[in-house]
Amino acid sequence: MSDTHEIAPSEPDLFHGARVRMSRLGRERHPKYGDREGLIVGRGTPSSWRVKFDDRVTIQAIHRDYLELAAPRAGAASQTAPRVLPQYGSQDATRS
Repeated sequence: MSDTHEIAPSEPDLFHGARVRMSRLGRERHPKYGDREGLIVGRGTPSSWRVKFDDRVTIQAIHRDYLELAAPRAGAASQTAPRVLPQYGSQDATRS
């Protein structure tokens, strides 16, 4: 039995706060989204991310295979890793 499905790429490159755009597959399946870009603001289901597109008010849950990292905007911070905030009550958070 041959499997004609392509193996989906792993998603370690997608993370909360990442700047994303619709992938080629995403544009094929949902042409109305076009070349929109936005920020990942959270996790939807285990296979989706919640994205706030730049030109929209509402947040959309988009399947991970439909997203890819976008080039950072000029003057924007690097997208190498998500920011980690100190835990409430930790010594780092209580120092002044």
